[in-house]
Amino acid sequence: MDKEQIINQEAYELGKQISGSDRVLIQSKLDVKESTVNVVLSGKRRAIRGKALEVIEMAKKIAEINNVKAKLF
Repeated sequence: MDKEQIINQEAYELGKQISGSDRVLIQSKLDVKESTVNVVLSGKRRAIRGKALEVIEMAKKIAEINNVKAKLF
């Protein structure tokens, strides 16, 4: 059984919560490549510092906004 190891569980969960358009927003706001956002939010890269940490922080904010919008509707 060759199973992928998820290094950053929090990033993995955030990646499941946000949509593709949210990922594009993160990409444009932080001026990073699409693959960077996807790899960080897949949980395969540790987000300790730098752009990876900024991606996680922005994804948290977007997830919170999405949760509030879902409660309103």
